[in-house]
Amino acid sequence: MLKKSTIAIAIFTMFSAGSVSAVMLDGDSQGDHVRLYGEVGVGGHFDTHPDYNHDEFYDTKGYVDDSFATMGVTGKRQQFTYRLELDYQRRNWLGGDGEFELAIDKMYVGYAFTDQQWIELGLTDTAFDDYDHFGDFTFNKSVETGEAGDQENTVKYQAEFDNFIFGASYSYDGEHKSGALQGDIINGYMGWMSDLLSVVVGLETRGGSNGVSKYGEQQQVGFGARLKLMPDLSIGLNGFVEDEDLSTRKGGDVHLDYQTFRNQGLTLSAKYDLNQHWEIISSVNHEEYEGWDLIGPNYDYSELPPEYGKERQWASLGFNYRPARDIVLSLEGRVGEAPEAAYAYARMYF
Repeated sequence: MLKKSTIAIAIFTMFSAGSVSAVMLDGDSQGDHVRLYGEVGVGGHFDTHPDYNHDEFYDTKGYVDDSFATMGVTGKRQQFTYRLELDYQRRNWLGGDGEFELAIDKMYVGYAFTDQQWIELGLTDTAFDDYDHFGDFTFNKSVETGEAGDQENTVKYQAEFDNFIFGASYSYDGEHKSGALQGDIINGYMGWMSDLLSVVVGLETRGGSNGVSKYGEQQQVGFGARLKLMPDLSIGLNGFVEDEDLSTRKGGDVHLDYQTFRNQGLTLSAKYDLNQHWEIISSVNHEEYEGWDLIGPNYDYSELPPEYGKERQWASLGFNYRPARDIVLSLEGRVGEAPEAAYAYARMYF
């Protein structure tokens, strides 16, 4: 976690940048600009289920608050770009404490070769993180892929050519969100975008921690697709398959005996636009982790077996209401082997 003095300096820098350049927020005739942006959201998870919780929540109870806020500044000067973003979020993941945490989420400098190709260097999201939920229309997202997310020491290249998109990134000494070492991470995607059909395929591999943490090598493929069946009706498909090496025992401080675990998941979702303000969204989901398998060779018998066995399935139905372009009110209910009964959120963007 960042020291309070560091956070204070970062916040002051952001507000100073916004106030000094307030008259230039929309840019000049040459395309240079400085923009302040952010979002504020209040909401969370209702009736979180202890038997169906995999690693979603730090605790299972009637209500888990998931309120969130972010503020950032982004800019462009000639061909150079930059971004600084702070997040104020709950530490709700398994092993967290549910308290708020203020942290730098992104901090990078970039360079635009053309309007279609650019690079980023610093703390930024890995390439496939931009599309890991492509095809999942649910507001809270359903099946979680194990991709690397935001990483320090990252160089990322992205390109957009008409309908074709491409991205690749390399992260030195990558870390899990818990701070545990995962090794170097290579990540990439390619896809085709159109009004009728869009498809994205992503790949990721990591080098492992060489005994420093429980995380060994990993390979993952993910995919997503969206198809517009009618002007107001779209369906989406999102899934992943992952082979992850995890340590099964320790010798002192050294993690040993890495075994490969196969993890996979799939989401089929649909979105119907009632009008410009209302959307109805549904999904069916399947998730399977080898570590849940009671008869598997690597099952940890110090843990109680999950009620859903080695796999779980659930479905959801909800809506998004947009009273204005920058306001979203969302409510979703879930049935089956879901880690929660419902999710509600109000989010405003600026």
